Amino acid sequence: MTWILSIARHKALSALLAQRRRGIAEIDDTAMELIEDTSDTPEQMILVQDCSAQLRTCLALMSREHREIIDLVYYQEKSVEEVAEVIQMRKSTVKTRMFYARKRLAQLLSAHRDFDHLTASRAA
Repeated sequence: MTWILSIARHKALSALLAQRRRGIAEIDDTAMELIEDTSDTPEQMILVQDCSAQLRTCLALMSREHREIIDLVYYQEKSVEEVAEVIQMRKSTVKTRMFYARKRLAQLLSAHRDFDHLTASRAA
């Protein structure tokens, strides 16, 4: 997602420079320097990719039922009611499975220091 922002920023700056060359709009170099580049650094991008791989590995180690709950709730953004309907279970059962699935995922992820580093840096 951040690479899209980098591309958009680059395109916007290129368009401004092209307009300046044609004399359409005057913009000075200091104004261009004030445009913030919010894209991740290459190191952050590698860390995100690594954490995604670790997350996929941890999900693969979970039971099918817990993976299903995590997928429906977090990746497909279904509500508890929708998940209960999809897997044909009571809402209370879905909530219980979500609790234990998150707990198991946290246990598996705790073995990965990089994952903790990424979440701490994103929160700051």
